[in-house]
Amino acid sequence: MSPTEFFKTLSDATRLRCLFLLSQCKSLCVCDFMEILDAPQSRISRHFKYLRDAGLVTDERKDQWVHYRINPELAPQWRDMLKQNMNHIRGQQPFVDDLARLKVYLERGCC
Repeated sequence: MSPTEFFKTLSDATRLRCLFLLSQCKSLCVCDFMEILDAPQSRISRHFKYLRDAGLVTDERKDQWVHYRINPELAPQWRDMLKQNMNHIRGQQPFVDDLARLKVYLERGCC
């Protein structure tokens, strides 16, 4: 992956928010993103296809839902770059609100 491809992947607000949420958990289900981001399944899945094709995430089907996580085989330089970016945006909107919704959602339970 080139630096241009990496940052192009991060340039969409929905993809960035999804990656931020994944950076806070081991894995999350499509239904989690739908609830937290208040977005339809089709929109979430479309963005995750882009993230998967870029090699930033992997997926696993569990029953009717797909669960995503940061690709454990992501090259160290991209993993570090992603971690630094996620730490930097953690205190900014809409990520502050997303994190608060994630915590409440995980306490309630999910699919």
